[in-house]
Amino acid sequence: MSSNTLMAEYPVSVTHLDKVLWPEQGITKAEYIHYMIAMSEVMVRHYQQRLLTVVRYPHGIHQQSFYQKNIPAGAPEWMETYPVWSDDSKREIHYILANNRATMIWLANQAAMELHLSFSKIDNLDRPTNIAFDLDPTVQSVDRAGFRKASRAALLLKEALDDLRLPSYPKTSGATGLQVFVPIASGYSFADTRQITQFLGQYLTKKAPELITVERLKKDRGDKVYFDFLQHHRSKTLAGPYTPRAVPSSAVSAPLAWEEVEEGVLPELFTIRTMPKRVEKHGDLFAPMCSPGVEIGEIINFIRNHPLG
Repeated sequence: MSSNTLMAEYPVSVTHLDKVLWPEQGITKAEYIHYMIAMSEVMVRHYQQRLLTVVRYPHGIHQQSFYQKNIPAGAPEWMETYPVWSDDSKREIHYILANNRATMIWLANQAAMELHLSFSKIDNLDRPTNIAFDLDPTVQSVDRAGFRKASRAALLLKEALDDLRLPSYPKTSGATGLQVFVPIASGYSFADTRQITQFLGQYLTKKAPELITVERLKKDRGDKVYFDFLQHHRSKTLAGPYTPRAVPSSAVSAPLAWEEVEEGVLPELFTIRTMPKRVEKHGDLFAPMCSPGVEIGEIINFIRNHPLG
């Protein structure tokens, strides 16, 4: 195939549709575009008005890739962006906003195969809409032991969040780890939320020192699960829900039910080919993240007054 034009909110030209992006699965750019068409309504709900960083793999997952924040030259005029000053590059970066299906299709045609989101929306970049806990296994072994350890850590985290009466929603990273999200009410800063992530990181390392670590240096983590409380920051991102990942299985970042974590599901069960049917059957398990969040002021005050020794 050479090129075609797909209609969404705006016409999108798509090219090289027979290019293979996930060789092990034989998934072409055409199939990826169809995934985006099928999933765009659900995905836009979570992505809209957030700064988007993408990882592009022009020639597939095993070839050269690059991160892209600034909208590239030649992008359609209708593409929505938001400027943010970068102290590192001393210029404004015009982030793409994935606010509609047309943008999702265009990103797929660009072989933007990983989509990473900011924790806040553009109406107030200093105020996160959620708290995110990133659980990353240090040992990413072929026998899946690393992911199973991350699942055990996530269930311990859920117990602590339940004790704090905080609702929590897990999802796979799509690669090797698990992430747990808590939707929060507006008005809290990243400094506020980091008090909670750091407190729980310290608490869980005391509760399960054989399983969880907050050690930043990978060489000092052993085979433990890294509890990354520093990831929750204005300048950081995490893989967005339902984004594909550049892994041989074509796994996507999959929202889960806690029962599935308990049962021992594995990330490769949730792929470009299986996720649309899963959402059709079970709905969007991450939908609560779009509802008004919970107040965390009392918890922050408690942590300030009861630091862990």
